[in-house]
Amino acid sequence: MRFHCIFFFLVSGIYVPWLLSTAWLASGRSGIDENIKSTGTGFQEVFGWSQVDFTFQSEATRQNAIRSGDYIPESNLPLGMEVYKGRIFITLPRWKKGIPVTLATVSLSERSRSPLLKPYPSWAWHMPGNCHGLTSVFRVAVDECGRLWVADSGAVNIVTGVKHVCTPQILVFDLNTDRLLWRYYIPKEQLPQGSLFTNIAVDVITCDRTFVYVSDVFRYGLIVYDFKQDKSWRVENSYFFPDPLQTKMQLDGLTFRWNDGIFGLALSPVRHGTRYLYFHPLSSQREFMVDTKVLHNETSAKNEPDMFKIVGEPRMNCKGQASGSAMDRNGVLFYNLINQNAVGCWNSYIGEHSPRTHGIVDQNNITLSFPNDLKVDHEPNQGLWVLSNRLHKYLYGKLDPNDINFRILSTFVSNAVRGTPCEEGYLLPPRKPKQCPDY
Repeated sequence: MRFHCIFFFLVSGIYVPWLLSTAWLASGRSGIDENIKSTGTGFQEVFGWSQVDFTFQSEATRQNAIRSGDYIPESNLPLGMEVYKGRIFITLPRWKKGIPVTLATVSLSERSRSPLLKPYPSWAWHMPGNCHGLTSVFRVAVDECGRLWVADSGAVNIVTGVKHVCTPQILVFDLNTDRLLWRYYIPKEQLPQGSLFTNIAVDVITCDRTFVYVSDVFRYGLIVYDFKQDKSWRVENSYFFPDPLQTKMQLDGLTFRWNDGIFGLALSPVRHGTRYLYFHPLSSQREFMVDTKVLHNETSAKNEPDMFKIVGEPRMNCKGQASGSAMDRNGVLFYNLINQNAVGCWNSYIGEHSPRTHGIVDQNNITLSFPNDLKVDHEPNQGLWVLSNRLHKYLYGKLDPNDINFRILSTFVSNAVRGTPCEEGYLLPPRKPKQCPDY
């Protein structure tokens, strides 16, 4: 069974550019509701960790890594995830020292609540200073051709500033053999100083003709990689920038400001021969879109900024900043609401994009504490997967090693939309004005 669940009975005023539940469950949940009610089925926990550990070759090897500082348990923070045929892929960017592995897997058949993570594709790919391996991965994406695409930022010790020790790269692995198929180094002229590549989306026309989109959250750009031509170009647009009115975050008594640009990337289903890339800056309540045909052409992508469109109104009246996002086969966009410890949704086929057309899939101040990454899988009955990691406490406070800090949660998309404006046939509530309280 693919979805299994194991049940077990201020930094106030700090300016940082991003560095970077027990369920209260929702049903009939529209984004206009300030207080979310708890009557649905929500997510189920798949795995949970207080701290992550790895499949070291031996206990002696593990102890040596701890003594040398190569493995500092509290430094390791799962951030991105992907799911494919019984395996979960987890990324661990090298924010701090002591992170021995930046991409790992765990089998869904694991019966432990907190299984060890297995380096992917092997330990040899994670040696410090090996620029022919993996340096610091934020997110990955699986495509319908059975390939894993990896955006390697090349940056380490990111908490103290972006320092590229290796050239940022895009790698693609064959998931049937776990062997590297191709590697592409992003050209220097497409890398402004301080760039940080944090998300990736894969646009498959055919398995040979494939385009990859990688977002630069700090320098507000999008890398478009043409796999067939083995060529990339950098696109910039004013819609990639953060909204200066939406930079303030408040979670668990911590107040901080992030000037994060383009972050969430989600591809629509192909409809009438057209596919859209939906995107948003993290520090924003807005969603934007562009026809992928525009991105496929370097000239139009660079020289036709008006082809990038704003989508309706803001998704929420307040606290609507979103991190990861993904769209299912029915055109429903799911996204993580980091300031609400919630997951939201919007049915793109409705046409209207406003707070009343957005729904809350689930909200939980414990299990969804900082929902960071989100994926929709490729199974016939699609699943929705979320990774929450309390990133705000990792950066500005302290994680409790005796508490569950990192979780992977799942539900079927059919369950996720039930009772929300994202469900087909849902009767939308009337419009009503709402003021956002000061916070």
